[in-house]
Amino acid sequence: MTSRAATVAEAPAGLDLAGALRTEVNRLAYHLRTPATRSGVTPTRLAALGALAKHPDGLRQGDLAALMGMSPPSMTRLAELLIEPAWVSRERDPADARAYVLRLTETGEQTLANVRDVGTRQLLDDMGLLTDRERDTLAAAVPILRKLADFRLNDTVASQEGTSNA
Repeated sequence: MTSRAATVAEAPAGLDLAGALRTEVNRLAYHLRTPATRSGVTPTRLAALGALAKHPDGLRQGDLAALMGMSPPSMTRLAELLIEPAWVSRERDPADARAYVLRLTETGEQTLANVRDVGTRQLLDDMGLLTDRERDTLAAAVPILRKLADFRLNDTVASQEGTSNA
């Protein structure tokens, strides 16, 4: 941790800000996930569909488990839950017959698009209740929130690469 990061992290105001931000981001995420959950797309299923959408050639089942921080048996069960409604296909990996590759199907792509659309429209409706200045502030915060998320994403990717290379 840099000295600047250490100073911000140790300051009471920094802790208060981090706590408030975490709380409000989680509250917003919960409300945005609610329509998906009502339609049977749980947060874990949604995360798996989103991860597979970023990998059009598919992901080995074990790689998806690692990416999501899940155990292989839990991923096997999740894969079954994603295959049942035809959101995902599972095939033997041609490079290693012991492994399976999971791919998002057309149905899965459409389901993911619909869930995202509902959440986006809900957020758009809510943003209509904000003032112009509040919407401008929110727009300015998007790159900062992305940067914060990327810190964790980059840490996760680096730790996974370190584990797979060990």
